[in-house]
Amino acid sequence: MGISKEHSLESIMRLSKSELLQGGKFKDFLNELVPIVCSSLSAYKTSFWLYRPEKDEFECIQSFDRETNNSSTDKAPDSIAFPAFYKKLKEELFIYVDSSDDSKDIEEFVVDHVLKNRLRSWAGIQVWNDSRLFGVLAVEWKANKDFVSQDQLVMVTAASMISQCYDALIRLKEDFLHRNEVNTLKVEEKEKEKLAKKLSDHAFYTSHSIRHPLSTILALIDLIKLNWESRETYEELLQQLKIETMNLDDAIRVMTAKIELD
Repeated sequence: MGISKEHSLESIMRLSKSELLQGGKFKDFLNELVPIVCSSLSAYKTSFWLYRPEKDEFECIQSFDRETNNSSTDKAPDSIAFPAFYKKLKEELFIYVDSSDDSKDIEEFVVDHVLKNRLRSWAGIQVWNDSRLFGVLAVEWKANKDFVSQDQLVMVTAASMISQCYDALIRLKEDFLHRNEVNTLKVEEKEKEKLAKKLSDHAFYTSHSIRHPLSTILALIDLIKLNWESRETYEELLQQLKIETMNLDDAIRVMTAKIELD
């Protein structure tokens, strides 16, 4: 029995409480997230490809095969083999193709990857972090996939969480530097501990509670642009946007209160 549309999104949302996400355990969190995305979308394989801007290439750092129930570091597409498709990965937020796709610009990818691997459908969504392309979350199916807006929301949410986990990792590194800076200050021991805790608390709250809804809002705006002509999809995305905006507003109110109390 397949997972319902509602349950598939809920299973991803539950990971917002993951200790791995909150602790910035990036690769461990991917190892937790990728199989759940694969199962939620009833896919054959799900992968995360990290973008290396200095080399202008994608590197697969986590892949999960649902048939074998194994995780691995698969190989991401080659820019030489699929130049047009590679360009799409860097320019388009969301890409969906199937085995009957006759688009000339991605014909090589369909023939040499989708059909060669006996796939019927393939989808990918960009993951952004700090206003730059961070990677691509890719999903593959061996059966034809009737891709709907709820499936897009699953991928948007997963992409947002990947970005959020990386934010937490950066936050921990910054917190370590802050603590070193605090240790150089000539203040009483209690004052040092108080200052270090404030820095840690504010950095964590900003990264975890504010950037998450903000990342989701930005992704939803892009999805609304892509689905402008579909009234039903537009209404669903607009409703989700309203919810995430309210979440962001609540987070900012809490943040303001915390600063005033400190």
